[in-house]
Amino acid sequence: MKNINISDIKVLWDKESIDKEVKRVAIEINSKFQDEKSVNLIPIMTGGLMFVSNLIAELESIRSGCYHMFPLIAKTYGNSTESQGTTIYGYDFLAENIDVNSPSVIVDDLMDSGETLYKLSEKLDKTSNKEVYTAVLLDKLGKRHMKIEPDFYCFILDDKRWVVGYGMDYMGMYRGLDFVGTINHDF
Repeated sequence: MKNINISDIKVLWDKESIDKEVKRVAIEINSKFQDEKSVNLIPIMTGGLMFVSNLIAELESIRSGCYHMFPLIAKTYGNSTESQGTTIYGYDFLAENIDVNSPSVIVDDLMDSGETLYKLSEKLDKTSNKEVYTAVLLDKLGKRHMKIEPDFYCFILDDKRWVVGYGMDYMGMYRGLDFVGTINHDF
């Protein structure tokens, strides 16, 4: 693994751009589910933490009391830049507590290979009586190998650059940046 410094990160989208897109996606989600009394939001931690935090605040400002969160933890990369396979933690709790008669939206920082969101969508399809959707901050097309596309997204990046910030990390670092940037190194 390479040592990365903040000076190695090039800003792709600043806080203002992200806030604008999160608001747009919240409006899209609320419009899609305007006839539903309840919607399950299932954030993938830790990457989806910043995105879902701002997304649910926007959703609550549009229509309070409709959105219910049931977070999960998924591990795909660990401290590597290559997938280590996806492991999902906390699914039993989620399956026992979600409203199976309400649609679900899985919320994550990015859709890269698509593996995490594909596996979780498949599991939820077997648990829930309603449709399962996905929402991501970043639809990253460079490594997609699963047949899944996000239903809602803020940004698209069509290359293999490693991104950090706003929940996305490099070896556990830079998740808390209030922007999304790319590391100026090859992996």
